[in-house]
Amino acid sequence: MARLMLLCFMLCNVFVLTVAAQQDSTLPVATPESASAQTPEPLMRMLADLPLRNQIPLLDNRFRIDDGIESITLVFFRRPGSASIVLVRPDGSKVFYNTAKQHNIRWFDGPSYDLIEITQPMPGPWQAVGRVLPESKILVLTDVELDVDPLPKPMVVGETFKLTARMLQDGKAINAREFKDILSLQVVFTSTNDKRYENFGRGMVEVANFRDDGRGYDISARDGIFTGELNLVFGQGEWIPRFIVRTPLYTREVEQSAVIIEPSPITLNVQMATKAEQSHIIMLDANSELVDVDSLLFQGQIQYPDGDMQSFSLVEPTATKQLQVDNRGHGSYILNMAVFGQMRDGREFVLNLPEERFLVAMLAQEAPDLGPADSATEAAVEVAEPVATEVPWLWIILINLFILALGAVAIWFVLSGKQISRLMFWRIKTELAATAAVNKTASAAKVDSAANKKPAKKKDGEDILDLSMPDG
Repeated sequence: MARLMLLCFMLCNVFVLTVAAQQDSTLPVATPESASAQTPEPLMRMLADLPLRNQIPLLDNRFRIDDGIESITLVFFRRPGSASIVLVRPDGSKVFYNTAKQHNIRWFDGPSYDLIEITQPMPGPWQAVGRVLPESKILVLTDVELDVDPLPKPMVVGETFKLTARMLQDGKAINAREFKDILSLQVVFTSTNDKRYENFGRGMVEVANFRDDGRGYDISARDGIFTGELNLVFGQGEWIPRFIVRTPLYTREVEQSAVIIEPSPITLNVQMATKAEQSHIIMLDANSELVDVDSLLFQGQIQYPDGDMQSFSLVEPTATKQLQVDNRGHGSYILNMAVFGQMRDGREFVLNLPEERFLVAMLAQEAPDLGPADSATEAAVEVAEPVATEVPWLWIILINLFILALGAVAIWFVLSGKQISRLMFWRIKTELAATAAVNKTASAAKVDSAANKKPAKKKDGEDILDLSMPDG
C-alpha cells in the first residue's frame, strides 16, 4: 500500500512538471525582426510623442526597479489584439494576468496595452515576456496628481464659463495617448445643507463630465488636459465643488473650498399690450450690486405663436432696458436670452437666462375695425330680432306614443309565441273557410267508405252446432 501511494505521488509530480514546462515553452517572445515588421506606423508616431522623462527604455524587454519604491504603475504597449504580457520577477517567479491578485498587483488588460500597478515591488531586474514592440518603452506613473483651476468668485445662477483640469506627473501634463478611452473628469457639486440658503437638502448634483477626446471645448485629444464648460443652472446657495478622475487602477479627487452661487442679477417683467396695434414690452432690470450695469449686453431670440423666429440684441448702456415684441395675436411667446457683462471686480461673465414664456389670451385682443357700414345695413341690424321657433310638442308626444305601442306589440308576440301573420285579420276568414271545406270533404269520404263495405258470406255448416256426445 505504501509503495502504491509513493508511485501515485511521483506520477503527480511528473505531470505537474510537464505542464509547467509546456506553459513556459508556449509563451510568446518578441524578437526585433518579427515585431518591427508588424509595428503599425500610427502607433510608432504615438510612442515618439511620449515625454522622455517619464519613460524607461527596454533592453531585451527588461527593466529595473530601484529599492525603496512603495508603489509603481507601468504601461506596456503591445500589438493590438495580442495576449497580455507575463511579468518575470527578480527571483524568477512569473506573474500572469489571472494571478496578479495573489502577488498584490492590480492589472488592467487593454486592447493594445497592459496597465499594471505594483505595491511594494521587489527591487531588481524585471522582465516582460510577450509580444511587446521592440521600440516600446515603459511609462512610469508613480506620481500622478489632478490639478484644477480655481472657480471664479462671485458666481451667479445661470452663469456659463470654461474650466480646465490637468493630469500631472512631476508637475507636467501626462501625454499618454493610450488613455483616451479610460480618462474622464467628473464635476460634482454637493450642498453644504446650510439652512440659510435655498439649496438646503439638495444633496449632490453632477454638473458636467469632461473627456480628453478633443471634442467640444477640449483643445487637444489625449494630452492629459481637460477643458469643458460649466453651466450653473442647478440653483443658488452654498456648494462644495469636487473634481474626480477615474481610471481602471486609481482615482484622483480634488475638493475645493465651499463657494456661494448668488441669485440671477437680471429681473424680467412682461407688459402685455391691451390693443391690437400696440406692442408687448419686456423690461430687463439689473437688480444686483455684483455686476456693472453699464456693461450689460443682451442677445437672444423670440418665437411667436405662428412659429416665426426673430433675433434681437440690446446694447444701450442703461440700467433698465426695454424690448418691444410685435403683437401677433393670441398664443404663446417664447423668449431665450443670453447676457454678457462684467462683474464689479472686472471679471467678464456670460449668463444664460432661463426660457421665458408668456401667454396672450384671445380676450385681451381688441376686435378689428370693420369700417363704416351702410345705413340700410345698420337699420336692418337694428330692426332684426331673433324669431322664436315654436316646438311641435304634439307631434313629439304622438311619435313617442306610437313607438311605445310598437314596442308593446313586439313584446306580446315574443311572450305569446304568436306569429306576425296573425295581424292580417282579413286573411283569417278565408283560411277558416278553406279549413272547414277540407274537413267536410274528409267526413263525406269516410261515410262513403263505410257504406261500401258488405258483411262476409258464411259457408254452409258454419251455423250448425255439433251436439253429439263422445262415445263412452
